[in-house]
Amino acid sequence: MRVMTAVNYSLWWEIARACPYATFFHTPRWTEIACATIPTVRDRTLAVTLPTGTRAILPLLAVRSSGPCVALLSTFEGCYGGIIADGPLTAGEAARIYRLAYRWNVSSFAYLANPLAPPETIDCVYRSSDEIAHIIHLDSDFETLFDRFSRNARGNYRRGLREGARVRLAATLADWQAYYAAYRDAVERWGEDQSYGYPWSFFAQMSTFAQAYPQEIKLWVVELDGQVVGGRLAFYWNRHVTLWHGTATREALARRALFVLDIEIIRDAITRGLQFFDFNTSAGIEGVMQYKRNFATTDYVIARCEYHSRILQPLAYLAHRLSHPPATPRRVPSLAPTQASHNQPATATSQRA
Repeated sequence: MRVMTAVNYSLWWEIARACPYATFFHTPRWTEIACATIPTVRDRTLAVTLPTGTRAILPLLAVRSSGPCVALLSTFEGCYGGIIADGPLTAGEAARIYRLAYRWNVSSFAYLANPLAPPETIDCVYRSSDEIAHIIHLDSDFETLFDRFSRNARGNYRRGLREGARVRLAATLADWQAYYAAYRDAVERWGEDQSYGYPWSFFAQMSTFAQAYPQEIKLWVVELDGQVVGGRLAFYWNRHVTLWHGTATREALARRALFVLDIEIIRDAITRGLQFFDFNTSAGIEGVMQYKRNFATTDYVIARCEYHSRILQPLAYLAHRLSHPPATPRRVPSLAPTQASHNQPATATSQRA
């Protein structure tokens, strides 16, 4: 097995395109976004060529370092991680690749398993908990799939259309600014202070990436009376689309615009010939999960794995505390899609509209 620790992006793109279960989070683009938006993180991705000729990638980010000690994450923001490959892997081969991440100076390593990956490519030795990914199999035309949605979803969609909700792709920076205003409106509604969540600079950077790579990154916005009142930031790769960040104003929720937004994005995915529409995970919040199940999703139970060095992690933590004075952390919400209920919009601590 030949190992490369300085991975050529051309090779990485080749493998990501050839791997049927690779998601956007497994591509170099997600690592580019991580390094551009948070300059302190570092790309530590591994590439491996097996004797069979199969080439594999394990995306890794160094998200924290103290002297020689480093904390690794696969992938950015705790999104789907783990191995992708351009050919078959045995469980033994996958285990050897994961072991490469547990180097002598690694204080911790965390990753969320990919719901689309074959079981033999997933290493669960350090499984700490489970998540549920909610995915629609786009195996029918829109009308057939729409009929599978719950009565609640179909009724709220039709009501949203009667209320005048209209969905389109963001076209200008002003659209992104309106989306961000809707996001801050939601933060205020939740009763959080202004330190909560992501700053405008983060979304401004994302808008730059979306403009440069429109086939991979799309901000869908929903309008009422000609005004942007919410949206979804979606990532596309191969035949898979994942909703990653979303928000809606009070008015959008009351007039059921969120249902129109989600269903129109699903309709577009079918038109594009995609295979999977991924609502992402729900942090175990029942109301959020029920909202997603309105759309005939399949539940994928996936492992969240966390390795902690019993020797290095306490030392790395102490070194970090000594070199970084305590500060009030910026609270960031989970980036899975938001929720809604049949009668009134529900509020949860991690996934909210």
